[in-house]
Amino acid sequence: MELILTEEVERLGEVGEVVEVADGYGRNYLLPKGLAVEPTPGNRKRYEKVRKEISQQKEERRERARERADDLDGLELNFIRKAQEERHLYGSVRKGDIVDAIKEQVGIELTPENVGLDSPIEELGQFGVEINLYEDIHANIKVNVAEEEEEGEEEDE
Repeated sequence: MELILTEEVERLGEVGEVVEVADGYGRNYLLPKGLAVEPTPGNRKRYEKVRKEISQQKEERRERARERADDLDGLELNFIRKAQEERHLYGSVRKGDIVDAIKEQVGIELTPENVGLDSPIEELGQFGVEINLYEDIHANIKVNVAEEEEEGEEEDE
């Protein structure tokens, strides 16, 4: 059975794409849920137009992501944290901290989901962090975590 998708369906296709599916899958799932329509000439014309609009929007998002990647690539963020003698931090550096620092330093708003950090940074040092901006567009930044000087040390100097 040939159908035109009205919404993106994972592992099947995008909006406006003509797909070949099993009759039962089309009749019992895609059509009743409004995920696809019959490929009539009117529907083909309508969804071709929708597909072009979506393609244009994706290209615009991709271009914005490239610009952001250029702004972010090589950025260094510095965090000061209290640490134990073994260089282990009392307070870790989390995705939200990185997002806030990027907004403050560069003015780019991101979400914590954009930060490619598997777990919070819990020790002193320099770390490379990947920022996922859009599909296959990424930026690499450096996160420096330094130890906070204690008040007693400052008075001695």
